[in-house]
Amino acid sequence: MQNKNKYSCINEFDPSALDEVKAIARITKSIKQIDKSEKVNIKQSFGRVCFENIKSKISIPSFRNSAMDGYAVNISQLKKNNYILKQTGISLAGKPYIKKLKEKETIRVMTGSLIPQNCDAVIMKEMVQIRKSSITFPDTIKKNQNIRFIGEDIKKNNLIIKKGKVIDYIDLGILSSIGISTVKVFAKPIVSFFSTGDELVSITKRLRKGEIYDSNRYLLFGLLSKLPVIIKDMGVVRDNELAISNKLKECSKISDVIITTGGVSVGDADFIKSALKKVGEINFWKISIKPGRPLAFGKINKAKFFGLPGNPVSAAITFQLFVIPAIEKMLCSRKHKKLIIKAKLVTNLTKKKGRIEYKRAILTHDNGDYIVNTTGLQGSNILTSLASANCYIRLSAETDKVKKGDYVDTLPFDIEI
Repeated sequence: MQNKNKYSCINEFDPSALDEVKAIARITKSIKQIDKSEKVNIKQSFGRVCFENIKSKISIPSFRNSAMDGYAVNISQLKKNNYILKQTGISLAGKPYIKKLKEKETIRVMTGSLIPQNCDAVIMKEMVQIRKSSITFPDTIKKNQNIRFIGEDIKKNNLIIKKGKVIDYIDLGILSSIGISTVKVFAKPIVSFFSTGDELVSITKRLRKGEIYDSNRYLLFGLLSKLPVIIKDMGVVRDNELAISNKLKECSKISDVIITTGGVSVGDADFIKSALKKVGEINFWKISIKPGRPLAFGKINKAKFFGLPGNPVSAAITFQLFVIPAIEKMLCSRKHKKLIIKAKLVTNLTKKKGRIEYKRAILTHDNGDYIVNTTGLQGSNILTSLASANCYIRLSAETDKVKKGDYVDTLPFDIEI
């Protein structure tokens, strides 16, 4: 007979389960940075991780230019001529006026156009009066007004992108502005994944009683598609230890990271842990969070292994909390601290002490305050509750109840609330 006091994944309290912080620390400590890189066109570098520091070889702007449409003047000459000058030319963007201003002269300038070397101010066209061949200027002109200076945006040899930076649309604009067409980025790690379970059926087939469609592979594909990785979908493996072991060995030959879903609990048909013991190593198994307690982490040859829970919400949360930091470490990606917003609860919440709990919720902003409410049923199988959420409520291990009106920590999925 099984000992009822034996701790397992389904118990609320398990002293052998790691807390979230220690689990992440163990994972990241075991991860080594990828040492492979590739050069790609800057358009292809979007979303990739920069492999080296990038410095600018030029200054931006590379010449003094006008910040607006108007007239370029030399203030001392302007004063001498009682604020009345004659236009002798025009400087257009890409078609500069390269002569110096002479006494009694001004030139028309367009935004971004080169201004004469001895010019020290630009007056917007709306502030002058034009009468035949003469232009009258206001007498409230300040030196260097409306002039953009060399290196005002970027100075030559300035560090513009640090190693580990995920290249975004702003970086593409900066890189192109300094004439860089290719970028060295970290090679994409290969991530293979498969689902386990006799009950899983392809979405192209009709369900029979007791069967369910395999949604986790599509969930993982979506989550992985946001990362700079090569994705290998290895299908579904039945609940058989030998079949799972063989698939793990197959994945380890082609992968940097292996992810499975299901089969990590303590049921009679849960073979991930025993299969992993045979072909690789287990670092830890079980973490003190809800949902997502049955998480296995280890390695098979050089590939890191993550055995995620089979319930889709648990799989999504554990992926976000534990797999993403591992891939970021692998890519030397600069870590971004999770944004935590204190928000007022609109309902009472309860939980058992002993582990951190993540609840799916909706965060809104009302009358200068953040308001949060759960999305309803919180079962780890209810994927629709995650679809309607825009944040997690994070309740600490010590918390057992929170009252309506109390403030709680929320982790928004994005910053548009």
